[in-house]
Amino acid sequence: MTTQPPSPFSYCSAAALRMAARRVSQFYDGFLAPEGLKISQYSVLAVAARRREKPPTVNELADELGMDRSTLGHNLRPLERDGLIALESDAADKRVRRVVVTELGRAKKRACRELWIRAQSRFEEAFGSSRTAELGSMLTVIAHELDLRSMPLSVSHERPDHVRS
Repeated sequence: MTTQPPSPFSYCSAAALRMAARRVSQFYDGFLAPEGLKISQYSVLAVAARRREKPPTVNELADELGMDRSTLGHNLRPLERDGLIALESDAADKRVRRVVVTELGRAKKRACRELWIRAQSRFEEAFGSSRTAELGSMLTVIAHELDLRSMPLSVSHERPDHVRS
C-alpha cells in the first residue's frame, strides 16, 4: 500500500484557515452576487448598520471586524462610491471619521440579509448543523479570545519535529 505524502496544509493552520476562508467566501459571494456585494462588504455594512445612534469610527469598525484600517478602506471605498455608506467627520473631533450607513445602504443590507440567510442555511446543510456550530465556536475563540501575541517567539532556528524533512 502506497501512502500519500502529507498535504502541505496538514501542518500549517494558517494555510488551512486561509484556504477554507477563500472557499467559504466564494460560496457566500455567489449567493450575494445578485445584489452586487461580496461577503466582506456585506459584513462591513451589517456591522456598521448596528450602530444607528452613534455610527462607528473607522478605527472602531476595523477593531470590531478584526481588520486593519487599510483592509477596511478597501471594503469601504466601493460602499461609499455606491452611496451605501458615507464617511462623516465626528462632531467633537473633525479628524475622526464615522461610517454612516445611508438609507440606500440599509435597504441593500436587508436585501443581502435574505441572500445571506439562504447561504448560511445551505452551508449548514452541507457541513452539518452541529459541525457548523462547533466551527463557529472555535473560530470565535481564535478571533476574540486566543492571545497569540503573548506567545514567546522562538529564537532557535531549529524546525519543529513535524516540519523536518
